[in-house]
Amino acid sequence: RAEEASLLRELEEAEAAHSAVQGELEQLQKQEQDLEEEEEELARECNKYEHRLAEVKEQQTCLDNELRYAHKELEKLKKTNIFNTVFHIWHDGHFGTINGFKLGRLPTCTVDWEEVSAAWGQTALLLYSLAKATNFKFQRFQIVPYGSQSYIQGETKFPLYTHGGLRLFLDAKFDQGMVNFLDCLKQFLDSIEKMGTFNFPYKIDKSKIGDQKGFYSIKLHFNSEEQWTKALKYMLINLKWALTVVAHSKRDK
Repeated sequence: RAEEASLLRELEEAEAAHSAVQGELEQLQKQEQDLEEEEEELARECNKYEHRLAEVKEQQTCLDNELRYAHKELEKLKKTNIFNTVFHIWHDGHFGTINGFKLGRLPTCTVDWEEVSAAWGQTALLLYSLAKATNFKFQRFQIVPYGSQSYIQGETKFPLYTHGGLRLFLDAKFDQGMVNFLDCLKQFLDSIEKMGTFNFPYKIDKSKIGDQKGFYSIKLHFNSEEQWTKALKYMLINLKWALTVVAHSKRDK
């Protein structure tokens, strides 16, 4: 009996130990399941992070590309002669032209006064803009760019436009407006020449412009259309040179 009782105790102890081990095993299995779930959650978070990191890298690459493009465009703009882009001075036979408008008239090629006035408007805007860009102040006069009705303001208003007809020859204000504009241009060109050894191709002497081959009046009265048109062409050539000088000085700063 004593042996039987001893065996019973050992059995009970074994069952208790088994129950304890079983409980511990179940606890370990629960911990393992929890760890697996945490690992899966961590993997999901890691995937999210890697996906977000890839997005950020892609955005960074795009921003870097945009920044490089912006720098390239800025360098291009620095080298661009903005005045040449906005004000295109060229020639069409005997005519000087600005932005496609002929400045002048010939007996063999009648140009509408509307086109001449438009050309004067562009010319006035160009000299006005060059003076603004260089902080130059004109003496005696003020250029007022106003499209095809631009004018020079002095003691009175001197138009840089005309509708032609008899009034053109009865009223000398258009002539005086052109002479005053030439005065403003001379002031501006002189200021550039004083800065260095640069000399413009045509000299201005009051109402006339030219070189050693001859000077031509910018007035219409008591003048031929050929000579008037040549004077205007010389004036535009000087303006084109001034435009280039100012653009280079701005680019070098």
